[in-house]
Amino acid sequence: MSLRLLHVLSSPHMGGAERVCLNLAKAQKASGHEVCILFMSAGAGSRHAEQEGIPFTVAASADIASSCRSRRWKAIARELERAAGQLRPQLVHSHVPLTHLVCNRVLPPIPVPWIATMHGSWRQFAYAPRTFGRPYLRPFLLVRHAFGDLIATRSAARIVAVADSVKRDLQTVGVSPSRVVTIHNGLEPPASVLSRSEARARLGLPSDAILIGSMGYHAPVKGFDLLARAFARVMPRHPHARLLIAGGDVLGNDRPRRGLERLIAHLGIGGQVQLLAAQDPRAGFMSALDLFVVASRTEGMPLVLLEAMWHGKPPLVTSAGGCIEAARPGRESLVFQSRNIADLAANLEILLNDKALRESLGKAAWARASAHLTLSSCASEYDRLYSEVISPC
Repeated sequence: MSLRLLHVLSSPHMGGAERVCLNLAKAQKASGHEVCILFMSAGAGSRHAEQEGIPFTVAASADIASSCRSRRWKAIARELERAAGQLRPQLVHSHVPLTHLVCNRVLPPIPVPWIATMHGSWRQFAYAPRTFGRPYLRPFLLVRHAFGDLIATRSAARIVAVADSVKRDLQTVGVSPSRVVTIHNGLEPPASVLSRSEARARLGLPSDAILIGSMGYHAPVKGFDLLARAFARVMPRHPHARLLIAGGDVLGNDRPRRGLERLIAHLGIGGQVQLLAAQDPRAGFMSALDLFVVASRTEGMPLVLLEAMWHGKPPLVTSAGGCIEAARPGRESLVFQSRNIADLAANLEILLNDKALRESLGKAAWARASAHLTLSSCASEYDRLYSEVISPC
């Protein structure tokens, strides 16, 4: 069944939720759906959509950039009403908290059914970029986003959680489990994979080093500070180990990155740690690594982990969130207790000392990704959900 679908995104930032939305829209367009993405502002997301040939529209109202919150909210609501009226979608798919709120307000009177995908837990907002150096904001942001998730999705036909851990967190704030379905993220396999030596030559990295990699935007939630502290503990016994952290700032906020730079200097590990700009995971970064770490304080279902698995890299992942649903403990990954630096260091030590274990976990990770974490399977699950919402039995 071919459908008219409208995806809604609010931020010009190109994070995990935006990547999932764009990948899904591309797959849906290829399968015959009539797809459009509404961006509330132009930026990296709309540029990517244009490059990929995904139909999109950008909100035209200048009031969306207004410093007045009520004016901004009214402008966003008008833009969604306009897009829904022009495109006449059979279903609207919202991807981030702001767009959930707007859909909840605008769509019921039209009426157009909509679903909301929760790409992460409300818990992650306790470690948003704005909390760097301001931990007193965390309790407020936790309460705000916990109850925000409950309120913003009241009129959604269904809610998608990208991991069972996200679903459980929704239940703790009162969302009925019958309204929530888990759909794990998926990725297309890499079109080509550079060899380890080719990737290192391209990136100017030493051929004989053991490279530990991590990737994500610079924010406290990603736990790069925890990873740096853990690496400092194992570095004296592994002089050939190197730590690479790749990622960009969020909407120009460079405070978390500058804080990480100061921490690395304070720990005296600058000679073996490199901070890289945001990387295309398929352009050589993943191929160059010997192991990949997700050190986040909490996570949903990070695409960078799936990228690492598709590249056959052994994952060391946090216990908090959905990572362990993708890379299962002891089967495709090693797992450390979230926020526990000593446990993270101990597991790093295990992987640095055991090449055979790294190879076996890497092979298992690739097999898991190729069998269960594909974009086609993810898109098919969304198709089934769309059909249930539009044509309930």
